Amino acid sequence: MATSGAAEILLRYDDDQDRQHFETLFASDFVIHAFATDQGALDYLPSAATIPTAIVLLPNRADDYLESSLLARARDHHPRILKILIGDAIALNLLVKLLDHQLVDRCFEQPVNPDVIRSHVLTAALTREGQTFSPDTSEAHEGPKPAILIVDDEPTATRYLSRQLERMQDEFRVLSAISAEEAQLVLQKDSDVAVVMTDQRMPGMHGKELLDELRQSHPTIVRILTSAWGEVDVAMDAVNEGRIFRYQKKPWNAAELLSLFRKALVQHRTLVSARDRSRSIAEQQFAELRQQRRARLLEHLNERVDGFTGEPITADFLDALATVRTLPAQPPHLRASRETALEHDLVRDFAGMVGRQLSTLQPGHVHGIQNRQAFDQALANALENPAGTSETQTPLMALCQALATLMKASGLERSALELTRTESGLMVASASPLHMYSHLLAPITRLSRPLLEQQSALLMLFVSTRLLAGDIDVTGGDQCLRLSLHLPARAD
Repeated sequence: MATSGAAEILLRYDDDQDRQHFETLFASDFVIHAFATDQGALDYLPSAATIPTAIVLLPNRADDYLESSLLARARDHHPRILKILIGDAIALNLLVKLLDHQLVDRCFEQPVNPDVIRSHVLTAALTREGQTFSPDTSEAHEGPKPAILIVDDEPTATRYLSRQLERMQDEFRVLSAISAEEAQLVLQKDSDVAVVMTDQRMPGMHGKELLDELRQSHPTIVRILTSAWGEVDVAMDAVNEGRIFRYQKKPWNAAELLSLFRKALVQHRTLVSARDRSRSIAEQQFAELRQQRRARLLEHLNERVDGFTGEPITADFLDALATVRTLPAQPPHLRASRETALEHDLVRDFAGMVGRQLSTLQPGHVHGIQNRQAFDQALANALENPAGTSETQTPLMALCQALATLMKASGLERSALELTRTESGLMVASASPLHMYSHLLAPITRLSRPLLEQQSALLMLFVSTRLLAGDIDVTGGDQCLRLSLHLPARAD
């Protein structure tokens, strides 16, 4: 028996032996409600305490489910239910029709791997937790028109189709590429691509491989696979693992594709709206976590850092970090902070690293630097050995070591720093922005040593600058920052 709170499956079967076999495989994982008719399942749905995570179909004849009232009801009224068809032999034409009518989401041929079914159902259950679904069917667009990108190594056919589509409508632009590699370049230049339709068989990267990459890098782009070859295994894999929107057989028909692309654009707007809602909710929830993390960092660093310098440096350092804009919070970030030891480990490991660095730093303030030559030499030594080997560091050595670490993390050379003599000392500024893809106050799912080293280097830059009686200014940007230091000349 499945445990309380397990995902629920509505099983629609034709053969009682198939039902028994399915229940033997999955009864310990899921709550299963089995029905031999569509009507029985339809009668159950309104009274169900919980909407099932998935509908699993075990047909004698898969063709019969093209007219399934159960699948039509699920499509129209319960779009978040995952619809899985498991059959003995699924013809490509049938798969295309089922997808085109949005009657199934996954399709498998027997014998099926039970672990694959478990994975899909559990993923669907986790994905819909805390989510709401509201399809966006509006036709209004703000800004540039969305674009359809057609990828095929037969440019003549693609150009002809593009001209036809452009004459038939004024709702979207049509772009083309002759390879997956060229398509990736198009996507880098045009941020308004909403739909990608690609041929499967092309030189180099195949169409499914391109769509698999887009699923990760551009999750709101609607993906369509097309082919003149009847490769049902490729189509099934693209549906089940690639989560494509449609499988479109060749030869192309412009009128059919126009209808398909209009549906795909509606799907794109729905995905964008869902992403924006999810981001907004996650950002609001992460704001509270960020405040708690900041408070814990202050608690663990104030005495250690501010006590060492005699100045409130930790708060200034965290304020500077807050100006660096990183990628928005997502549900996985929230889960990592709430359900793992991430928050505890972050504060512990960072405070420990900072403590070890402070233990090598000579205490006490030193008013300024001797001259530019002394700075140049200390910086050259640090760039040659960014890890540092000295058991004891002067404030100037620590400052240059921190600069070297930050520059190395951004792949920058010495030329990325601008040094300017002033009447009162030396100005040091970053000519190029320093990359900072994440930081202590940003959403993260795991800790990494490079992250901790970069963050501790920035804090040590604050510490060493103040010990030299200097000033530091940090200006944050999109996943980057710029530095400006003023180091006074020492009065001999």
